[in-house]
Amino acid sequence: MRFQALPGFRDFFPDDLGQRRWIESAWHRASKNAGFEEIDGPVLEALELFTAKSGPEIATQLYAFKDRGGREVALRPEMTPTLARMVGARGAGLPKPIKWYSVPEFYRYEKPQRGRLRAFYQWNVDVFGSDEPAADAEAIAVALDALRMLGLEPDDVVVRVNDRRFISRALRELDVTERDEAEVLGLVDKLERDRTASPRLDDRLGASRADAVRGLCAEYPLDRAPELGAVIDAAREFGVTTPLVPDFRIVRGLAYYTGPVWEIFDRGRELRSLAGGGRYDKLVGALGGPELSALGFGMGDAVLGELLAEKKLVPKTQPRVEVAVVAVTPELAGEARKIVARLRARGVAAETPYGAPKLAKALKAADAAGAARAVIVGPDEWKDGKVMVRDLVAGSDQVVRVSDL
Repeated sequence: MRFQALPGFRDFFPDDLGQRRWIESAWHRASKNAGFEEIDGPVLEALELFTAKSGPEIATQLYAFKDRGGREVALRPEMTPTLARMVGARGAGLPKPIKWYSVPEFYRYEKPQRGRLRAFYQWNVDVFGSDEPAADAEAIAVALDALRMLGLEPDDVVVRVNDRRFISRALRELDVTERDEAEVLGLVDKLERDRTASPRLDDRLGASRADAVRGLCAEYPLDRAPELGAVIDAAREFGVTTPLVPDFRIVRGLAYYTGPVWEIFDRGRELRSLAGGGRYDKLVGALGGPELSALGFGMGDAVLGELLAEKKLVPKTQPRVEVAVVAVTPELAGEARKIVARLRARGVAAETPYGAPKLAKALKAADAAGAARAVIVGPDEWKDGKVMVRDLVAGSDQVVRVSDL
């Protein structure tokens, strides 16, 4: 029987894992450059933690089951509820603001498609204990800093921003009640990708009010959203040169976002959003913790990997070893292993073949492994305490003493 990975799950062969590690390296560097500390949490949580945040219907999108102890549990689909739980446990004793980040794997039971998988890695950056617009702006700046490290130019992406407070004020002015807000915003969120959303908005609000909502989507009145203006100004002060575009259609999670919300897209809008986040000031308290302001974002590896590949920014596979040590005769294989041990002790990535392959075959394998040099242990040189070092790029040879390696 032939087995293969489950739909929406990936095998990471060396090249694939190398690409993922390269992306993760940028995430780690951008986080640490901005003073964020790395954390992690359990991959398995109580199902109630996620339903408390997103409602009972979220269970249909999760890997949820009952464990042997009879507990309703789920593989984590995101980090925010876990973060809120962790901050709730120790938040009172931690200095504010709390600046945390993580790079966990998540699991969601949904239809796999381009840039959307059932198992994926995501960079999460969160700030707790600050209601300053500069905190929201710094999150945007950190996300863009990682993209810069990966080779993306400022104009390769665009950040579309909105503010839930302005959204609510604008809808109240149109006599949309708080009770109806979620339904209306759900239609606003779909205006770009669902042809039926606009006529449904007409049916829900009437043509006049629906036209007013579409007008907000077409031309954002930033002068009426000073909170969002403050975030944009602070982002510019953090050095952000990527376009920051106010957009009424950026709604995000209706259940818990309370202030600025934003998403990063590739400039051509050919892919799903690269990252998204916002302010969620009520979530920690809602999950049993202290009343603590909070904001954060997530950036997944799947969509980002697609964009980096399109831009031809993914680096070539790194050499597996720096130096190959080859014994010309089987009798010298042990000496070759001793040289390898010495090189490794000095921090040099080195290897020697198993067995006793022919010299030509061993050198071909060394070149395939990406080695820059080969140390050839031959009987003529060895009797004088020397070896031959071959530059596998230039093809030149040099005889050196073993003690000088």
